[in-house]
Amino acid sequence: MKNVSATNKGLITGTILIVLSLIFFYLLKLPINGKNQYVILIIFITGILWSLISYNLISTSEQKIKNYFSEGFKTFIVVTLLMAVFTFIFYKLNPQIMEKGIQENNILLLKSGNKTPMEIKENADKLRDIFMPMMLGINIVKYLFLGSLVSLIAGAFLSQQKKV
Repeated sequence: MKNVSATNKGLITGTILIVLSLIFFYLLKLPINGKNQYVILIIFITGILWSLISYNLISTSEQKIKNYFSEGFKTFIVVTLLMAVFTFIFYKLNPQIMEKGIQENNILLLKSGNKTPMEIKENADKLRDIFMPMMLGINIVKYLFLGSLVSLIAGAFLSQQKKV
């Protein structure tokens, strides 16, 4: 069996995440930020673990934690890039998600009773301006943080394993 590089494992994992996200949203009609995101995150973690465990199996000598983290990094950085591009395209193609969120926020502001209609309109305009950078930032930080954490913890564990 041919060894797949960590970068290619990231491409495979990212592609699976994108396809699943599309299936969840368009076919199953699940909300983009619903509980289905746990499945996405589990597959993301599985992709990183796949890279680290296969690296552990092919390495002939004991490796240090930095080697494992480097291998995990090669995987999760590719997935993060793919998911950032996907997030941008997805929200550009589905502006109704942003508008629905703004409407819900406007209703909450109206119910609170301490904002004028002009202030609510200004707030909605500000939300439209920051929506895309906010969604990209949240997703990038989420994938980078989780990828780093999984790579570090799994790398620490695997680096302690004795080679036979």
